[in-house]
Amino acid sequence: MAEITITAKDGGTFKAYLATPKRTPAPAIALLQEVYGVNRFMKRIADYWASQGFLVASPDVYWRFDPDNPLDPETPGHRELARAKGAKLDVDKAVEDITALVEHLRSMPECTGRVGTSGYCLGGKLAYLQGTRGTADCNVSYYGVGIETFLNEAGKLQNPLMLHIGESDPWTQPEVRKQLDGVLSGFAHVTSYLYPKTDHAFAREGASTDVPAMRELANGRTLAFFRRHLG
Repeated sequence: MAEITITAKDGGTFKAYLATPKRTPAPAIALLQEVYGVNRFMKRIADYWASQGFLVASPDVYWRFDPDNPLDPETPGHRELARAKGAKLDVDKAVEDITALVEHLRSMPECTGRVGTSGYCLGGKLAYLQGTRGTADCNVSYYGVGIETFLNEAGKLQNPLMLHIGESDPWTQPEVRKQLDGVLSGFAHVTSYLYPKTDHAFAREGASTDVPAMRELANGRTLAFFRRHLG
């Protein structure tokens, strides 16, 4: 396993799991964790995107209060623990940390200088907020939770954003999707996809929630999006 260390903008350092493609320099992806942390599933996703030719780093956004302690959605009791950790997260600081990671990736000799983000669940919200507050060249949100509470920032979206949402996801019920569409559909550089009869975490490869057909469809769209905007 490879790791890199990033310096936070307000001091301190945090680590990120690093997956390197066969050929560098390459465009980079800041891969933003689910509420469970940088666990085996996030590392598997990072390795997948590295196999597609991207330099990938997945940061531990819980480093300020519970570092290096990932949870597993397949382990009884971990879901409740993960939600409690997510509730403690300082979202503003997390977005700043992701911006620091984006800048760190840009400075690496293995990177072409083009960096996007791809976030899942909690990370999906952070990817959206990187679009409104950060410096990434483009951002992708897989079943982001809580984006609707930050729609007042949508006017700050400058770079392309893609969202993947499961139709049966309890975290993005019809009223939430209506809020998102009511604001984000007005932006030409925002694309949103809805996956019929699909629940939360459908792109968590190898998990009980994995829906291979929908995951592959979403990943194919994300790959085309990254190749278009990151090169």
